[in-house]
Amino acid sequence: MKRLLILLLALPLVGMSLPAERILPKTLEIKTLAWYGDQAKAWEMETATSVANASAWLNYYTASVFAQQPPQKLTEIIHQMEMSVPNSFELLVVKGWNKGLTSEAQTLLKTAYARNPERPETYALLQLLSEFELDHSGRSQFSDRLLKGTQVSSSLLNYSYNVLQSVEPSSILITEGENTTIPLYMLQDAYGIRKDVCIINLEMLNDANYLQRKFKAANITYTNSGPWNVSALCAMLPKENVGKKFYYALTIPKENVHSIKEYLYVVGLASLHSLTNVDNISQIRKNLEKEFLMDYLLVDFNGKSSHDAGKQFSPNYLLPMILLYESYIKEGSIKKARELKKVMEKIAQDTGNESIIARFLDNAPEGIPYYPSKVNIKSVDDGFRQVYQTIYAFDTEVTNEQYNLFLNYLKDHNLTDLYEKYKFDYSEYSEPTLSLMKGYSSNHIPTKKNKGFSTYPAVNLSYEAAVAYCDWLTEQYNRSTEHKFKKVKFRLPSLNEWQLAAAAIKNPTSLNPNEQKVEVRITPPGKEFDKNHEKRMVSLSDADILYPWFRYYGLRNSPINSRGCYLGNFKVSDQITCPGIQKVGLGAADGFFAMSATKVYFPNDIGLYDVVGNVAEMIQEKGKACGGSWNHVPEESTIKSINSYTKPDAAVGFRIFMEVIEK
Repeated sequence: MKRLLILLLALPLVGMSLPAERILPKTLEIKTLAWYGDQAKAWEMETATSVANASAWLNYYTASVFAQQPPQKLTEIIHQMEMSVPNSFELLVVKGWNKGLTSEAQTLLKTAYARNPERPETYALLQLLSEFELDHSGRSQFSDRLLKGTQVSSSLLNYSYNVLQSVEPSSILITEGENTTIPLYMLQDAYGIRKDVCIINLEMLNDANYLQRKFKAANITYTNSGPWNVSALCAMLPKENVGKKFYYALTIPKENVHSIKEYLYVVGLASLHSLTNVDNISQIRKNLEKEFLMDYLLVDFNGKSSHDAGKQFSPNYLLPMILLYESYIKEGSIKKARELKKVMEKIAQDTGNESIIARFLDNAPEGIPYYPSKVNIKSVDDGFRQVYQTIYAFDTEVTNEQYNLFLNYLKDHNLTDLYEKYKFDYSEYSEPTLSLMKGYSSNHIPTKKNKGFSTYPAVNLSYEAAVAYCDWLTEQYNRSTEHKFKKVKFRLPSLNEWQLAAAAIKNPTSLNPNEQKVEVRITPPGKEFDKNHEKRMVSLSDADILYPWFRYYGLRNSPINSRGCYLGNFKVSDQITCPGIQKVGLGAADGFFAMSATKVYFPNDIGLYDVVGNVAEMIQEKGKACGGSWNHVPEESTIKSINSYTKPDAAVGFRIFMEVIEK
């Protein structure tokens, strides 16, 4: 039987040469395995110098248990105690703990309790032993003792209260671990809270006799047809007890519920098992908004340490909070979303999870509720070109016309805060450039005769604005009845995805551009289109492959074709060599002083325009954009160029990629 131990100590300290500290119960404080190991060594030194110090021996044994020392080591400590502190209260307690949930342990601990009923070290295991015997009176007695002896952290009691509130009336709550089960018993026994809930501790079920008695008392059916194990039990109980609701505490190790994970729905601090779909978001909403005690997460009323037991379990709130946060965002409950965000950030800060929650919050566009819009979904589908398997890229950079449709959506639905957050940023400009940029990005209605700048790439936008646009379009697409794919996600591309798309690799073997072999044509200088060219397979990682027209080998290193015309919109000299531009009389050698309209230059071999030049295109890594721009020289505008930006810029735009989730 796996031993269940709660070591509840209230011991006086004596002078020590090593930094030995009192070992508190894990219902009060939880520290690292290494810390307990160091403390075991420190208390061992103390027992060597103060052999008759029973408190030191108790701390030594406790630290050794929490450091997960092997059983033979614990037995050795007990033998040493029998010689050093015989007939002591501490020896009786240690022997009782070492016996686990047995009648012998109960005898030892009751003897120690009778000797000194005010000392709390016996309370926890006697509470568990009472439950083990289904002795409700005894369990209540020691739950009261634990409460009065302040042996359970107030934050852990708050957490445990919220666990109980996560489940529906007369349900079955599966737990594991004494530290998370003891406070649940306390709440039921000492406070009368949720006594309708049947609590089952998986570790205690290792005893077949207790399992049979507990299940009979709770009217639970269980047929053991094979070797007993926790995972099989968790899977079998709902199957054999149709009509009963089983909840699994979030503190249960994942491996014990792995076989049923697809049937578990997080509803708070527990997951409900269900074979049919469950609207768990509404249950999370009810629990977090109405049922849970939440103040303790934001205000430290008692000056708790970072190792406080309840605080150690606080990260379990983050998953249901993230699900509710996303729901708030979708429905436009901005105020609620912001309030919940503060709670999540506080929990993350207190528990060292800042980076995890920051990544989620940074990538979650705030407050874009769904309403039907004027997006032409068919034209969206028509613009995508396959890059690799389920990854597609739009044929042009997002244009002013397309982005203004998004801004108009925000204005039309009075989403003023979001409009201000995601609108074009002109903060770096002064007149006359300010008026020029406003005119460039303005919401111009294009006509056949005057398209204005509607087909030019949208620029002067933040990274967050680009992400928000992608997520807004995702929602519009997935809710449409005219879409080609059942479910997709529009997003910025990864670096590998962008480079693979820019290089126009047909039938790539992976998403890694450097793993691709491509065919190029070798022609004599000045005869790039000679039909008698040589074909050669080269790696895309070849340093000479820089532009999307690399397949014409004689042109691969040059941004200019054989007639002296630039093949993209770059930062170039004023010396005009292209006959067409000379004839028209344009002042720039590539035809444009700044941004150009999309689809002006030839596309690459999969149909993508302007993958080099025009505007650099944002990728998933914030502050990085690829392909160069009108403000980058050709050498900085290749399919391998990674350009940096720190704020919205007239030389930076974005291209949306589509990931097909469900066809």
